[in-house]
Amino acid sequence: MLNDDIVTESGSLRLAQERDLITALEGIEISADLALAVIEAADVRAFAEALGRLDVAFWAEVTGLDALARIEGAPGARTRGQEILDWATEQGDARLASRCHALIAMMDLLAGHSGSGAEQATIAVTLLDGSELPRLRAKLLTRQAIGLLGAGLLQHGFAVSRRALALAEHLDDNDLLAQLASNAFHAALDEAMPEEATFWLERLQAVIAASPELETELGDVLARGHLAAHRPWDALEVLQRSDEADTATSQPETKAYRMLLLAQAHHGVGDLASARSALDRAEHLTARHALEEVASMILEERAAVAASAADFRLAYELHRQFHHTARTRWIEARRSQVDHLFAEQNVTEAIERAEQAEAAVAVDPLTKVRNRRWVEDSLPEVVRRWQTGGRWTGSLAILDLDHFKQVNDRYGHPAGDDVLVAVAGCLEQGSGVRYVARIGGEEFLLVLEQQADQQEVAGGVLSSLRSLEWPHIHLGLHLTASIGFADCTPGASSADLLREADRNLYRAKRAGRDRAVGPW
Repeated sequence: MLNDDIVTESGSLRLAQERDLITALEGIEISADLALAVIEAADVRAFAEALGRLDVAFWAEVTGLDALARIEGAPGARTRGQEILDWATEQGDARLASRCHALIAMMDLLAGHSGSGAEQATIAVTLLDGSELPRLRAKLLTRQAIGLLGAGLLQHGFAVSRRALALAEHLDDNDLLAQLASNAFHAALDEAMPEEATFWLERLQAVIAASPELETELGDVLARGHLAAHRPWDALEVLQRSDEADTATSQPETKAYRMLLLAQAHHGVGDLASARSALDRAEHLTARHALEEVASMILEERAAVAASAADFRLAYELHRQFHHTARTRWIEARRSQVDHLFAEQNVTEAIERAEQAEAAVAVDPLTKVRNRRWVEDSLPEVVRRWQTGGRWTGSLAILDLDHFKQVNDRYGHPAGDDVLVAVAGCLEQGSGVRYVARIGGEEFLLVLEQQADQQEVAGGVLSSLRSLEWPHIHLGLHLTASIGFADCTPGASSADLLREADRNLYRAKRAGRDRAVGPW
């Protein structure tokens, strides 16, 4: 967990720097090994308390509760999270408050309170300041998406799901992609949105192609997709493979739902005896573990199997029981409708605050153009739209100011800041340039309009920079830049384009600077 070189002094355990403690905790909160995360979070908490860093100790406690709740549940975690949140609010600690809201969101979602879970997760995302690890942001966006979709806020839910998808793909995190895509796929099927369901099913299939070991975990999702597409044989094959690889640690609800899907697949291929057998196994699990929702679905499938066997009296009786059960559940849902409406209003307001906050943190404070955060969060989605928009037409470029260090050295950093602000404004006015982002000290990303000609854009930008005048700095100051372009070729990711543009930027510098290199 903690590196040996950051711990000891005179034989007693201590952290050499508080920054190392925080770095360790940042790694723990994105760990996929939840059991280890619980142990390591407790270690960090103890170290933080010894150092008198109560804020970090609370952060570690929340991280441990978050991991523990996902393993085996954590009674009292929501109450403790609220207590720590109250402290963080009093101290003005947005970082800790964000983690508390994320914990409370998860506990609400686990309890079936989608509206309040969505609200809490949205606030958690709002409070992120851009300094967090991208993997944590992707995790919280996924939690937010789950809450929004569960609360019936489909437009917002699928929009957040796509943002989380772009970030998870950029991170190459297949586990997170699987969780995100499976949840969105189920929501799309439940809401009879076939195009949306197809989109997410394709994402799941891509994840499995990249990580075949995830097929067992995603078997239920794939089977439901096959059944929705009237391919019961394919569903049966997937479920049988999943059943062979199933472990004793699978949750009862997961096993019961898998048995229900297996029954539906057997029914679809005409094997009614096997369908009844699978339903018996599923019903045993639902009775033992009080799984009311799955039990209701089992009644509906039993009625359908009875009808297929021409036992219409039994089918009628089972349908009557199913509708009675469904009616009872509907009444229970109606009782909480007012609470849900209030939660929906709160979620909508929280989403608006989140959008405003995210717009703020995606802007470079000096130049007021977009920043690296925007590149990480939004560029993958821009490239995705290029890829799905027919024949590729998109392109981007990386621009680096030549010898900019000399400006700072000769005229001072305030003068250098003035230059950067002026250059950013000049780039935003460039013909054919859609987005500008500052991605380094004197380095900028240019995202071109889809039909823009790269060489014309390059010529216009280089000419505009050469013509800038700096009477308030020095009359002899002349500015040039080197630019590397990249095309959005079929199948290319945003990371691929950035690497290609960076290579061409290097070629432009080697060729003498004050020029552009691209695929023309």
